[in-house]
Amino acid sequence: MQPSMNCYDAILGPLASFYRRCVTGFWGAIVRPGLKSLVMAVLVLVLLPDFAGAGLPETVRGIYLPANRLTSRRLTEAIHYARLANLNAAVVHVKDPLGRLVWHSRNPIALSVGAVAGNGSVERALALFKENRIWTIAKIDVFSDDLLARNYPGVGLEDNTHGGVWQDRNGLGWTNPFDKRVWAYILDLCRELAAMGFDELQFDYVRFPSDGRLASIRYPLVQTGVSRARCIGNFLSQARDVLKPLGVVVSVDIFGLTAWKRDDFGVGQVLEEIVPFVDVICPMLYPSHFPPGFLGWKTPGDYPEKIMALSMASLKKRTSRSIRPWIQGFWYTPGQIRAQMDGAASQGESSWAVWNPSGNYSPLYQALARSMDTTFPEPVFYPALGALREKGVNLVHGSRSIVNLTDYMGGDTVLSLERPEPGSPARFASSSGVVATMDEAILDRILSMRKIAYPKLATKARKVMLVAGLLSEDTGIDPRRMDESPVHVNWNQGCVFSLRVPPALRKLLGARHHLSRKAEIP
Repeated sequence: MQPSMNCYDAILGPLASFYRRCVTGFWGAIVRPGLKSLVMAVLVLVLLPDFAGAGLPETVRGIYLPANRLTSRRLTEAIHYARLANLNAAVVHVKDPLGRLVWHSRNPIALSVGAVAGNGSVERALALFKENRIWTIAKIDVFSDDLLARNYPGVGLEDNTHGGVWQDRNGLGWTNPFDKRVWAYILDLCRELAAMGFDELQFDYVRFPSDGRLASIRYPLVQTGVSRARCIGNFLSQARDVLKPLGVVVSVDIFGLTAWKRDDFGVGQVLEEIVPFVDVICPMLYPSHFPPGFLGWKTPGDYPEKIMALSMASLKKRTSRSIRPWIQGFWYTPGQIRAQMDGAASQGESSWAVWNPSGNYSPLYQALARSMDTTFPEPVFYPALGALREKGVNLVHGSRSIVNLTDYMGGDTVLSLERPEPGSPARFASSSGVVATMDEAILDRILSMRKIAYPKLATKARKVMLVAGLLSEDTGIDPRRMDESPVHVNWNQGCVFSLRVPPALRKLLGARHHLSRKAEIP
């Protein structure tokens, strides 16, 4: 049996962060489970005045971050623009339609079906966002779960044509929304995420399938007399009972058409069955996704402001619950992105989140800068070339020799391979290994001068491979057979690699070779 909501839940929300630190942390370790409700009551009655301002911010404005984009640079960029553009939230995709969990989950079922794919990036992102006072939202794809459907007996939808796992048009299996074992699995994962410190849990795919061969679906288990819409409502009711005592906000993504339809159009999403059990409704009001002919428009996507305004008006007639619409941040220009925000604002709604599946928010930042009549500076990830010139001459030592000599004033770099000794690591035994010792601003300079394109947020490793390719191309050296002969490049002029090292640099290299102090590798 899942725990039910007790009499303190209605006023527990403002104590969310405090409760998680105390009751589920140190207090939870020393207080018997049966006394935790009493502890909660005392905390609420005694400390409520001091925590009245905690909980869901009045205005939430954020961006969606896919799990594979939680790199150091993406996070630095997100925080940089959050400060400039008054953004205060991040939606982190922690469970995807494949069923992969991108945190270090200890759930035994997840481990048994091979769903745990955490590499620490979610935990690092969460800590960084907390440090910068950014509201953290964990996006959880609920019933679309290929791994669980295929590997945990009986919980997946079946295909009545061949008896195997039913697949949607993307070839993914779905779990059965009627099966309470699936509910229990999802809510156990939610407990983990709440304990990690996420402020809000956002359910997506909390519905029945909408595409693929729907007529061939067989539900191995159904709830007698329970409609699809009531099934979704019952799941959310149980989720609220379990999660609200943990102090987390609960939100749910819904189809944009749910704002306009009062039937479930086959997927089980009816607004009135959902809103009693969640704190925030997040309609996916992407204008380009509305069908041709909607409201008499041949291409509804050409009317982003009107689609947003009219949809929000329709929703507000049916609920007083907080509404945080998804803004379409893909395919659209900065002006079209801004038009959606204006449409929401016309209905009195200042909260929103912007969706771009690739995590590219350049158009969004342009839209926000224009609305503020300013230009945002670019984020800084590493020292610029101008700052490096003050360093004079820098050396990078390997185990036995200098592998990088850089004269910042002259714009020269000399690279040398070092053959590893038996039993020692071959750190500088490849062209990419020695190129990696160069400052990233120098790599940028070389690639720019040679007109080699690379993504704005490319990692240093990506640039190293591109520059190492130029080194091999310019010198004719096979990177697998590169000897220890020095290679020179002047990145002030030409940026071409050569086996001809200027005499002055050879002399400098020889004079410095005996130094034992090792320089820092950029």
